[in-house]
Amino acid sequence: MRAMLLAFALTMVPCGAAIAQDMERVVVTASRIDQDDLRSAPAIYRRIPADFVLVSVSYQSATRDPGERKKELETMFIRLKEKAAKTDGFDLSGGTIGESTADIDTVLFSDIHQTDYNGTGRFTLTLSVDTKGGEPFDRLMKRAEDFVMTIKTAGRAEAYLGDDQFIGARDVTKHRADLVADIAAEVRGLQALLAPARVTLTGLENRIVTQPSGPLELEMFIPYTLTVESGAGE
Repeated sequence: MRAMLLAFALTMVPCGAAIAQDMERVVVTASRIDQDDLRSAPAIYRRIPADFVLVSVSYQSATRDPGERKKELETMFIRLKEKAAKTDGFDLSGGTIGESTADIDTVLFSDIHQTDYNGTGRFTLTLSVDTKGGEPFDRLMKRAEDFVMTIKTAGRAEAYLGDDQFIGARDVTKHRADLVADIAAEVRGLQALLAPARVTLTGLENRIVTQPSGPLELEMFIPYTLTVESGAGE
């Protein structure tokens, strides 16, 4: 599982939310975890369940007539937006998954419609699926697939989900006080264990970072640096 870290305000996902706390996102592919990423994390961290999974959803059409092809895809763009607006736990956004997002109400069909050199038209949006307690990853992805496949298609339009899925948590800043308390306890423990010792700590002003520790689980930590000088006294 390779980690890709992005921080956005909640105006981005879910769409329509007011400006609020930070959101962190990381990419999940199956159940593999990048051990190099885990080794680079500080010793003090907390694990939390993911609040949502992001996956790209695309529609394409190979209808020969350019006007009909565009009409089919624009119809699916409208139907997809309407379905998400009426379904709890599902949201849409624009942009490139893993790189940027845009509120779906600011995305025009003309902004995302593309035509390949062979005459196949397509568009892609980002689908956010809220997690459910105790639900495994494959069940969540089946919900995402069912959500898309239940939308009536127009003409020769076809839908498919992307291969990469991003997991994330909302409002991770609420955990900062607990993380700092855990780090402070670690410092006190080191001072007592190695006394006399001086412990130097830097980086607590950094943002909270998240990375995957499982298909629907995140590790969160503050990227700090801790130095211990044994025998240096307080």
